[in-house]
Amino acid sequence: MSVSPDPDVSTRDATGAHASAGGRPPAPPRTGVSRGELAMTVLLGVLGVYLLLDAANIAIPGSSNTIGPRFFPYLIGGVVLATALALGFRVLRGDRGPADESEDVDPDAPTSWVAVGTIAAAFLGQALLINVVGWPLAVTLMFAVVAWSLGARGVVRPLLAGGVLAVVVWIVFVKGLGVALPGGVLLELATSWF
Repeated sequence: MSVSPDPDVSTRDATGAHASAGGRPPAPPRTGVSRGELAMTVLLGVLGVYLLLDAANIAIPGSSNTIGPRFFPYLIGGVVLATALALGFRVLRGDRGPADESEDVDPDAPTSWVAVGTIAAAFLGQALLINVVGWPLAVTLMFAVVAWSLGARGVVRPLLAGGVLAVVVWIVFVKGLGVALPGGVLLELATSWF
């Protein structure tokens, strides 16, 4: 009499390691310091220090008798810096963030520095173009370049998606909230009626 193995019970493969029910051995735990996570920790720490130092430059009006305008920037800068320190401790200890089960990304694949550089250049270009061509067009171009660097195909869809998003956000902020964002000559003429 033969007994069929229970499919839910893990078995040993040829190397002696336990294999999962699907027949694949479990992935070995990743160890060592991740340079990407360490770089993120350093950037987060720099951002926290910048927020704390920049908060000191906020002018306090003489009539301020409540918490004051520096409270929340100090609070946010402190939380960001504390998060960076806690994360840095974990990263230097060798801990790594777990990958999602459904994540279709190889966590050990090298960083695409071309994509990182392209995205950074897109953000810098957007900051330089805001006052020249207007906020919506600068954001549209930035959105499209970031989408292309992350693998988007085609020309029309990234430009159209970025353009619609940029114009909607511009209208909400400028016309709805009264925030001054340069729209460019054509957009400001087209929306001057409301």
